[in-house]
Amino acid sequence: MRVLVKTFTGPPPGPSFCITQNNPMAKLTIDGIEVEVQDGINVIEAAKAADVHVPHFCYHPSLSVVGQCRMCLVEVDGMPKLQAGCATPVKDGMKVHVWNEKVDKARKGQMEFLLINHPLDCPICDKAGECPLQDYAFNYGSVESRYGEVKRTYPGMDRTPIGPHVVQNMNRCIHCTRCIRFTAEISGTSELAFFKRGASTEVGVFAGTPLDNWMSACVTDVCPTGALTTREFRFESRVWNLDSAESVCNGCDVGCNIFIGHRSGQVFRYRPRVNPEVNDHWLCDYGRFSYERYDTDRVVVPKVRTDDDYLGIAAWSEALDAIDAAFKRGGRIAVIASAQMTNEEAAAAKRLFADGLGASIGVMVDPIGPIKMKSRTEWLVGTQAGPNLRGVEAAIGANDNVESLMTNGADGIDILYICDAGFSERAKDAAVVANLRKARFLVIQSWDANHPLNDVADVVLPGTILAEKEGTFTNLQGREQEIHQAYPPKGQAVSDLELYRRLTARLITEKVNAA
Repeated sequence: MRVLVKTFTGPPPGPSFCITQNNPMAKLTIDGIEVEVQDGINVIEAAKAADVHVPHFCYHPSLSVVGQCRMCLVEVDGMPKLQAGCATPVKDGMKVHVWNEKVDKARKGQMEFLLINHPLDCPICDKAGECPLQDYAFNYGSVESRYGEVKRTYPGMDRTPIGPHVVQNMNRCIHCTRCIRFTAEISGTSELAFFKRGASTEVGVFAGTPLDNWMSACVTDVCPTGALTTREFRFESRVWNLDSAESVCNGCDVGCNIFIGHRSGQVFRYRPRVNPEVNDHWLCDYGRFSYERYDTDRVVVPKVRTDDDYLGIAAWSEALDAIDAAFKRGGRIAVIASAQMTNEEAAAAKRLFADGLGASIGVMVDPIGPIKMKSRTEWLVGTQAGPNLRGVEAAIGANDNVESLMTNGADGIDILYICDAGFSERAKDAAVVANLRKARFLVIQSWDANHPLNDVADVVLPGTILAEKEGTFTNLQGREQEIHQAYPPKGQAVSDLELYRRLTARLITEKVNAA
């Protein structure tokens, strides 16, 4: 018998168990493995401490327990019948069997029941490749069916939009109620419910009430089948063809943890990454689909304005020469940072421009929302359309010169350097563009080839987007979180850190060496 002692003190498994860190511990045995967990948590969560997976459909650690899929049945010594692991609290001395012949037979019977009416459309289903039903069917399903009747269908509920982002295929539903519980317990909007009875039971929206809350697409995350999918990702890519990078959503200052799904230098989706202290299992629709802003022409090469006022493609050396010549002329220097910059980028910009060149540097962010996000213990409210204002301000210091430049104009500024053309939506306004252009020499870092600031700049440097960055953001809690690069920058673009290194070598190091 293998014995391994582990201690599990993680967050409580859903709102149905009132457990705190002060609860007593319980020692129990799961498949011959001795574990120590908080007394009262359920078997599914306790089994994680033993690295044992209990199959389940309806259970979700952040939703209430209903115990209706019966896939998580386990055998407990001393109990005559199999018990639902999600609804069975553990206690000291308990012996649980997750994998044995009796349990295996019960699970196979349940899978046979669930697959009686399930369509055989895995080849065209977006959930294929990350579908629990598919995985469990492989482990517990049969290649033959004893069911000879016509499968139950839901006419008129196939490929049906039930909200702006969610498409329903009711034929694939296994009635786990995860989506219903999400709208009732997390978003509090209750658009989804069971309708009809018995074999005709269906999940749907109330008449005139589409699934249109600010977190509506989360139901596609909790759905264990392809019954609910997002319109934006539907039929875009097979999940096994996507690579994944861990990052942080840059839609607002909540700092939701995400996975970036990408292939061949293109972002296909954002998915929530579990962090109980920030966004738990959730992601708002605004942040989830914010990657669509990057589906545009990119700035992939430097551009320099010539003496005859033509902004043309240039080599990096020509762009750096033009910037160097402007700085050698001297004068007042102003820099606009961005709340989209990482802490490391902001610190590098501070060292280069403020410390090295004596520039005035400031940052601003557009207001947004408010956007509510549910952590495991509290609601967080995002109010800024950028993920890192706090981190950037901590790196460069507070400065209100940006608002003055935008509203009053950059008159008297000899060199204006904008670290991100997308630092504010207001920067697309013609009046603001004209005010910023009043600077004698204007340098823009930009990733969007269609941004109006590009057209008036003296030098345009190719910028990077979230998926091309590496570093950290500081969210509204003051929590510093890592983001990781999904793929290299496009074209001749380089990371901002590399860009500032090149500028430092040209503007400061060479000057010092020459002196």
